[in-house]
Amino acid sequence: MPRGKQSGINFGKKKQTGQSDLEQLIEIQNYLIRKYGNKVWREWYLIFDKENEELQKIVGYVNKDDLGEYYINEDGYEEYKVTNFARNPDLMWADKYGLWVIEVDGKVHDYHGIKTEERNELFIRNHIKLIVVNISEMKELRLDIFKYIDKQITRLI
Repeated sequence: MPRGKQSGINFGKKKQTGQSDLEQLIEIQNYLIRKYGNKVWREWYLIFDKENEELQKIVGYVNKDDLGEYYINEDGYEEYKVTNFARNPDLMWADKYGLWVIEVDGKVHDYHGIKTEERNELFIRNHIKLIVVNISEMKELRLDIFKYIDKQITRLI
């Protein structure tokens, strides 16, 4: 075992340089609360209908009842059918303008571009105001994350 007795998370942290994702999300969350006065949820879940991909509800944690339902099959036995799926945005809040989501995308999203685009389209189709903060772009262009978020909020209002 090359990493010794460390868990995968601890091993990853050892290799990581700079701020962790969690620290960054907390910083952004605190900034949004201070500046805009809204309750901002970190790592909550959006539950969508599996068939029509419409938003069903927002929950702090997901249980089996959120994702499906029990029914009696033709043999008279109870079965479970998955009817919904969950998405876990980094940050979200609701205000008079609607539901807002901020996704802070790191390098993994550069490699999973199709999944990232599908996520973005799902949110937009459901009239969710989406702000994507691409960390590598922010660094490359030397943009201030908070000013960028403010600009996107103004654009989406």
